[in-house]
Amino acid sequence: QHYKSITFIEIKMSCENIPWEEIDQYKDFNVTSVPLMAVADHLGQACKDANDRFMLCRNDTGNDPRQCLREGQLVTNCTKMFMDKVYKECKMPFARYTTCLDLNSRKHQFCRTTQIEFDKCLLEKTGVSREFTWFQDKQVPPHQTWPEAFREFKSDVTNIIKH
Repeated sequence: QHYKSITFIEIKMSCENIPWEEIDQYKDFNVTSVPLMAVADHLGQACKDANDRFMLCRNDTGNDPRQCLREGQLVTNCTKMFMDKVYKECKMPFARYTTCLDLNSRKHQFCRTTQIEFDKCLLEKTGVSREFTWFQDKQVPPHQTWPEAFREFKSDVTNIIKH
């Protein structure tokens, strides 16, 4: 069981400075899907440790999220802290990008100019860059199609989680 064998010190969480007494500070996190879509790649990096801890807990408790409420709240708090930073540091580029997404049926390909502006701002102000990690380390051999590569990748991830 991964979660039980890892101590708190071994996992350096992005939100480790939040005391348990303040865990409900961000109880209601009111944000729509468009801003979350706009920052998804950045958020995944900024809150990776909190997300990993939550997923390990769910995996080791039979996928029962009720057993991982503290870890889930840390993910929420980390998300809220990151979004606050985005609003503070890159408010206008973020507003332009999310508006573009909203007006273009959430299709990123129609918003590359505003996306580049937003990505540049986040990199300069927060040090977080947009990285596409899903297939980042996956090299597809010439004889293999993307669906085959995805099935193989998914199988590898499933085996890693089981062990």
